Amino acid sequence: MRSTPLSKRKPAGGVMVIALVAIGFVTVGFSTWVGLLAQRGRSAEIEQHATQRRIAASNARAAIKAYALDRMIASSGDTDGIAFDELSGWGSTTSAAWAGYPMDSATRLAGLNAFSPTWDYPYSKVIDVAAGMKKLGFTTTGTGRVEQDLTDSAAYYKTYIRSRSPILGGDLLILHRSRSVPAANPTVTGNIKVSGRVMHFVPELEARSYTALSARFVAAPGTSPMTLQPKDLNGVAIPPSNLTWTPITFGKIDNVTDFTGGLNVIDDPTNGGNSLVQELTASAASLQSTGGTALSDSRGFENNGNGTVTITPCIGPSKPADLPSVVINSEVSELIIEGQDGTNFTGYAQYRPALAVAYVQDAGSVRKLNTIRLRKQDRRRMILAIKQEGPAAGTPVNIIIEDTNSVSEWNLVILAENTPLVFTASPQVSTIKLAGGIQTDAPLTGPGGGQDLAIVLQSDTHGLIKLTPRAAWVETIMPDKIPGTTTDNTW
Repeated sequence: MRSTPLSKRKPAGGVMVIALVAIGFVTVGFSTWVGLLAQRGRSAEIEQHATQRRIAASNARAAIKAYALDRMIASSGDTDGIAFDELSGWGSTTSAAWAGYPMDSATRLAGLNAFSPTWDYPYSKVIDVAAGMKKLGFTTTGTGRVEQDLTDSAAYYKTYIRSRSPILGGDLLILHRSRSVPAANPTVTGNIKVSGRVMHFVPELEARSYTALSARFVAAPGTSPMTLQPKDLNGVAIPPSNLTWTPITFGKIDNVTDFTGGLNVIDDPTNGGNSLVQELTASAASLQSTGGTALSDSRGFENNGNGTVTITPCIGPSKPADLPSVVINSEVSELIIEGQDGTNFTGYAQYRPALAVAYVQDAGSVRKLNTIRLRKQDRRRMILAIKQEGPAAGTPVNIIIEDTNSVSEWNLVILAENTPLVFTASPQVSTIKLAGGIQTDAPLTGPGGGQDLAIVLQSDTHGLIKLTPRAAWVETIMPDKIPGTTTDNTW
């Protein structure tokens, strides 16, 4: 057999090239794998940092909300603003100084949070707050080593202190916790129909202590189970709203902001811009009267000095000067409100400006208010506020409707502190139509027999909104842009 000469054999270098290429691929793959491991290591750092930023932002948000609830709602201002930094830049909270009672704000924003306690656009006071945190970066050292680089950063929140009269927003009957000793639980008996929502702050009362019918019912969350059994306007049992409540307050009680459902909105100069008497007395137009001193005003006010006060909200076109809001102090046993009839009722009174009548009875008053007479009907929008001072439970006040119409219409928002109310009416009256609402921390008794107290929404709140005391709550929002700039508010 002949052998092939060496000069004619194929070279073996091709195999080596293929081997080198394979080794190169392996090397590149290994390098890529090492790089991926390094990136994965940084990914853990990035995820940890993102978590820290979210926690820091949430902590700052919780801190400003707690500050707003505790320090802002019923306060007149803070000259130092906020400067809180317990974690060296992680979760710090800062804001500028601010001034003005939030519950006295006249600023109404276009936006509405549908989960707010109100059914309408609230008044708002806003402060901008910076939530401190750290920004993560990576730097390369001279030796090629990559290290973390943390620099100060911040997200921004708008903190809104919202306030609104719940009665004018659809909560037509509000029942608060009593502050008297012993407590006079806000029982509701008699024939009462509420064409709106009932807000009850004492849902642990026994079932028989509440007989009103309503379109909706919401019970304040508490430590005790709800035992009330609300029914709709047809007498069918309805479940209460079970949505979580945001903390709401009506201001200070004994100089502490209250979130338990207490009521102190008629006369308390320490209640952070949410006291009706203080608002009225600050106005030069309001009328001031001491119950035991005779006073007559041709615009529709008569105090005989012997315990009887007569108020005529709208005399008519013959007396174009309107009766202003009135504050009466003690020594009254009977309050008479003379309504309207004829064209004065149907075409004039509803166009007069809203007014408030506040009666505050000192614990030492010799005369005690026992009767309020509502004569004819009334379409001039009014607030009627009655307060009996002192720790003892107040004595009942009879509200008597004296009218010849089958439906007697009264445009009234009634505020009652430590004052049980008992409604009765003339035999001709089948329905007392109260366009407004009732807010009380004492027992409420509706008429019996074939008569009803029907509470409906006041459709014309013009003038009433600024007069009526409010509830307040806090909302925090992270805007898309940093306040005052066009820079994205990203973190």
